[in-house]
Amino acid sequence: MMTVDTYSLSEVIRVAEIHPFYNSDTKYPPDPEAIQKALQASPTEPKHTELSLQPLLKKNDIYRVIKRLTNDTNPRNEYRRSVYISTTGGGSGGLPLMFATDTVENRKHRAVFGQFLNTCGVVEPHDWVLTTHTSGFLYRSLDLISEIFENAGASVLCAGSRMDAAEAVHCLINYRANVLTGDSSQIIHIVHHISTLPAEQRSEVRINKVVYTSDLMTPTQRTYISKILGAVKILSILGSAEAGPYAISNPDLTGNCASSSRDFVFDTRTMLIEILHSSTLTEDPSCRCGGKSVPEGEQGIIVQTSLQRLRNPLVRYITGDVGSIHPMPEAAAGIIPKSELKHFRVLRLGGRDRRFSFKWFGEYFNFEEIENLMQTEGSGILQWQLILDSFDSSPQSTLEVRILRAAAGEGILASETFVDMINTFFFVFPENQHLFKVNFLNYLEGFEKSSTGNKVMKLVNRFD
Repeated sequence: MMTVDTYSLSEVIRVAEIHPFYNSDTKYPPDPEAIQKALQASPTEPKHTELSLQPLLKKNDIYRVIKRLTNDTNPRNEYRRSVYISTTGGGSGGLPLMFATDTVENRKHRAVFGQFLNTCGVVEPHDWVLTTHTSGFLYRSLDLISEIFENAGASVLCAGSRMDAAEAVHCLINYRANVLTGDSSQIIHIVHHISTLPAEQRSEVRINKVVYTSDLMTPTQRTYISKILGAVKILSILGSAEAGPYAISNPDLTGNCASSSRDFVFDTRTMLIEILHSSTLTEDPSCRCGGKSVPEGEQGIIVQTSLQRLRNPLVRYITGDVGSIHPMPEAAAGIIPKSELKHFRVLRLGGRDRRFSFKWFGEYFNFEEIENLMQTEGSGILQWQLILDSFDSSPQSTLEVRILRAAAGEGILASETFVDMINTFFFVFPENQHLFKVNFLNYLEGFEKSSTGNKVMKLVNRFD
């Protein structure tokens, strides 16, 4: 039986009403006395329990409040008191978000999520895990993941992101580690190195699980991992600086998705997830509420409410992802105890909300279409990145496509055919050829990464 240490929705909403994330008339987050007073007050309006009546929390709005609170050293500023500081890399190179969580809440969260990993079969007590997650430069993923896995019962080798691939593989072999974890680009980096080893040395790698974080792996990446490592389970953890880790992907529970989407399991006792219609973000800005959720199974905008955050609540936070909610498959009943299964749901994550694009040489390119291109059958793409820059300091923009591909083999497009496909997609003609480049890389070191998370950024915009 999992131990779930959470707050009620009513408690979270009451604190949110007196917190500057949601109340512009409030300068600082409430102190412990104010929180207790709010929790003890008798609700007089239905909004204390009706989630759909609460305002939506947008990323840009919370960024502005967090920046102000982070820089304010007034002793009355509760945001800076006894907090676990988590940063996120900003996606396309923007300034990182500094999200502060109460230190006690954070430790409880890690303990509960560790038990969740164990319950869902992601981690077992005899697992030895090597993690390549990032630490330092304000980033915390290494200690977060290590503690969560230990709470799940595993033994952890903290390789970190600065240990080179050869040394990490040596540790995998030397300590008989059976689980490799890291963000998706780090996993590909290690597996790519393993592919270059002699067959005798490669056979000494005994990985049976890969647990990745960060961006969803493409079908090509997953196929590549299976080709190099053999019969290996590919699992994932979903989380963010704002919400912390909150869902896991385990095909044993949900089956394999046929599309580029991915099924994650979450516990409704720790996280409430609403799926809102895509028109929600284009409605009258004077309307602060987003209405009710779409029917189960319908895709839309993912909105989170954490039941593990009280001091700095996360209520109806727009994640920037799209997805849908589904019941747990019957197959999961044979793995997860019935007492726990009734609280679990499936979040089918479709990826980032790609209703934005970038412009190059007079054309707009949509990210969803680009991601589909990069997953074209036979492309063999393991990692990709777009870089917008200026041409000799002129008003013209250049576009560079950096690519790491699997080794040539059966079913892999020839380089010339592949380049023709890329050129066709981006409308490359003689008149703009000098502004466009396809750059084939052999290692991940050639990609630009976020300054905090050390993650490969899909778009690096130096032009704007």
